[in-house]
Amino acid sequence: MKLRRKFATVAVLAAVASIAPVSAVNAGTSLGGGGASFLANMMDICAAQYNRNTAFNTNSDTVTYASVGSSSGKTNFKNGTYKFGGSESAYSTGTEPTSLVYVPLVGGAIAIGYRVDGMTPANAQVRLTGELVAKIFAGQIKMWDDPAIAAANKATSVAKKLTATKDGVTASVAKVGTKVNFTVKMNAAARAKYKNAKVVITRTALGGSPKIVLSAKPAATLPRSINFAKNTVYTVKAGKTTIGVLATEKVQDGVTIKFPSLPIRVVSRSDGSGTTNNFANYLNKSFPSIWTKPTSDTFSSAFPGSIPTDGSFQSARGNEGLANYVRDNNGSITYAELSFLEERGVKAAAVQNPGKRYVAPSPVSSAVWFEAADVAANGLVTQNYANTAGDAYPINAISYGLTSTAVSADNTAVKSFFSYFLNQCAPKNAAAAGYTALQGAALTKALSQVAKVSAG
Repeated sequence: MKLRRKFATVAVLAAVASIAPVSAVNAGTSLGGGGASFLANMMDICAAQYNRNTAFNTNSDTVTYASVGSSSGKTNFKNGTYKFGGSESAYSTGTEPTSLVYVPLVGGAIAIGYRVDGMTPANAQVRLTGELVAKIFAGQIKMWDDPAIAAANKATSVAKKLTATKDGVTASVAKVGTKVNFTVKMNAAARAKYKNAKVVITRTALGGSPKIVLSAKPAATLPRSINFAKNTVYTVKAGKTTIGVLATEKVQDGVTIKFPSLPIRVVSRSDGSGTTNNFANYLNKSFPSIWTKPTSDTFSSAFPGSIPTDGSFQSARGNEGLANYVRDNNGSITYAELSFLEERGVKAAAVQNPGKRYVAPSPVSSAVWFEAADVAANGLVTQNYANTAGDAYPINAISYGLTSTAVSADNTAVKSFFSYFLNQCAPKNAAAAGYTALQGAALTKALSQVAKVSAG
């Protein structure tokens, strides 16, 4: 993925316009939106595609998006500067604009990006417990060679396990030559219980993130055969229920890392941020004895105490700024939407989830996490920070589009774009861009929220 440029969307529009000029009669509506930087890479993709897709964008509307942070997005949408906003956090009670509609658009991982030169092995993936994340970002752990970090980064193993049974579902696995063969059997009661769900098998290799190898409707017998890979475990689920974690052999889990004696430099957002809000909320809800304050768009407001002024804490603007800082500064660590780290070559840590498994951030591991979330009547998503799914990455956010029920040509145009975003763009492009397309109850609710836009 190319680095995001400030005027990427505008450049695409200019190129399209130079090829096929639009007459003044059919110029359409100019939809200038802005807000969350978390959303910006995905918004660039969807806006550019929508602007040139005459089958869906029948009025030749022009969508642009400014990456300015969630706080500015909420403010500028409320005061009319933007025709739609983007945010990962809600308005404070009593400050909402009239006729507000929250539309969940896309999810994604808040990855823990780091740069640690001089560790051995050099390219190993750092593993962090949730408590370590909480203490590092609270300034309680200050060195990369701290014994607690070293303890989390010692090679362990997962025992061989060929069968698992739960709720009338029996999953078995066997290695046959170069293949791994699965059989999932479901009794009648299990098929009835999970008739509206799917049976899913994911595989997770050493240092990797989950990949789906089976997704099927319940049946008496479900077979699947895939190529064998060493150091891989397989998680079998029926709906939201984990049947078991299987392995055809004893599997190495993680590697032993020797860290240099290097100060940790924490990098946080300088601007009001929905990424910060969701990250601080995870810390507060999961480790309230460490992160004692309620969440906030502002890192300093959510921080437990006063931010150190000895240089161990730095700040940068936007997800772009966080990722750039870590890329360029040894010893630094930050929290940022996954795609911004990936496009700059910044490593992301595997984080231990409530199920005690270390999981790397990815579109799939975020999707598993969101399966346990609740969606309120107003479209806002409440995450379940006690989610014990073994293949779920625990630090995530949902990006919302901010729009209105008020009937207007602008809002009707926004409604069309948000519908395209959810139904066409995200399902096709989100995973490759590092995001998680909405599905299930979250997608159903998002589409019902879109129906309210410009509906009076």
